[in-house]
Amino acid sequence: MLRLVRGQSRRVKGCVRSQRRSSHHKSVMAIRREDVNVWERRAPLAPQHVKEITAAGHKVLVQPSNRRAIHNRFYEKAGAIIQEDISEASLIIGVKRPPEEKVIPQKTYAFFSHTIKAQEANMGLLDDILKKEVRLLDYEKMVDENGFRIVAFGKWAGVAGMINILHGLGLRFLALGHHTPFMHIGMAHNYRNVSQAIQAVRDCGYEISLGLMPKSIGPLTFVFTGTGNVSKGAQDIFNELPCEYVEPHELKEVSKSGDLTKVYGTVISRHHHLIRKSDGVYDPFEYEHHPERYTSHFRSTVAPYTTCLINGIYWDPHTPRLLRRLDAQKLMRPSKSLAAMTEGWPSLPHKFLAICDISADTGGSIEFMTECTTIEKPFCMYDANQHIDHDSVEGNGILMCSIDNLPAQLPIEATEYFGNRLFPYIWEMLQSDATRPLDEENFSPQVRDAVITSNGKLTTKFEYIQKLREKRHSAVNVWFLCLPHCLNILHG
Repeated sequence: MLRLVRGQSRRVKGCVRSQRRSSHHKSVMAIRREDVNVWERRAPLAPQHVKEITAAGHKVLVQPSNRRAIHNRFYEKAGAIIQEDISEASLIIGVKRPPEEKVIPQKTYAFFSHTIKAQEANMGLLDDILKKEVRLLDYEKMVDENGFRIVAFGKWAGVAGMINILHGLGLRFLALGHHTPFMHIGMAHNYRNVSQAIQAVRDCGYEISLGLMPKSIGPLTFVFTGTGNVSKGAQDIFNELPCEYVEPHELKEVSKSGDLTKVYGTVISRHHHLIRKSDGVYDPFEYEHHPERYTSHFRSTVAPYTTCLINGIYWDPHTPRLLRRLDAQKLMRPSKSLAAMTEGWPSLPHKFLAICDISADTGGSIEFMTECTTIEKPFCMYDANQHIDHDSVEGNGILMCSIDNLPAQLPIEATEYFGNRLFPYIWEMLQSDATRPLDEENFSPQVRDAVITSNGKLTTKFEYIQKLREKRHSAVNVWFLCLPHCLNILHG
């Protein structure tokens, strides 16, 4: 009995010491488990970031996850506490949105919310966050003084997208009767790390340099739109091939008579394809303020000489599209310059073969990209003549790849890259108290301007979200009111 009392005494003393240590922490933050889909294996911070935070006297909780690409033990070794209950934390960070039922009231959350365009699928989450008086910080709105995003996975979306489309080209060429070196490049998630993927691309490039591409295919041309991190990430992979960059106006010539032991690339910026409708001139300052005055000649000056388009530009409804359905129909017409087809050496049905739409804006700059593909089913064929797409790499059409969570295919590198960019702002986020008014927080503009909700309300900068929702509901109500009349007309 005496031993039992002593044992209980030791446990009580140990618990008291633990509580004292906990009370000495400057703050408590948590990294929540990602549960949005089976492929999400990233985290917002890597163990090296957690190590610095705990060394500075802050407590870090990490929800356990067998799916997370970085093992729990590495976070634990960095000083984190692995536990399910994260309610002690004042700051809870993740990558993707949490389920509504798991949102804890009066906490500061940081994740990609996908609410800033009043996306219907996430309005229930937004309502729940407002009801629970959560302070929501959206990484997408963390920008510098020029409006460029400072916390993003963009580079790794480009890297993964480029690896995927090279794999897809191997499959498409095979369906058209050609074995090519691209057949030995796999999907991005099949590699342990990006170094292994790069080696596969280099091996492919070596075979191309030996002249092992079928001659009846002709020179291959890759067009990159945009000059941001997405485009640069894709180009990093492309550069592992025996490549030569040319100016857009040179694309026509190299697509016809280029060297078959290399591949050609060109990078398209705004001034290469945008012109004012009235006089054909491009004025960058005017375009920023009045993009509706401009159109794109990409469809006629670049696309006809492109084998594969890698699209990495942000699209706004007021800006011109790169390609429309009618353009796709024209691009699918057989080219007169292609060699005559023989059974053993078939020519390509048309020059324009594939699109990797890394931007993944449905109905955006690629108008006919109306639904994203997935990591499970990464490719589809778009037949512009019938305006249908099907889950295959065979048949007529243009190969499409438009996965919207590409960085999840390279989760370790993506986590480290993203964490490096988020880490400088973590220190001020750690001091956030969701029960205090926002104007009492000592936030930098980068953090303050990314706060969407606080104290049960939309912040001033994001009050427009409610107006967008009201506008959408009004449009729906009008449609329902008109429906009976329309049905009467149809039925005579």
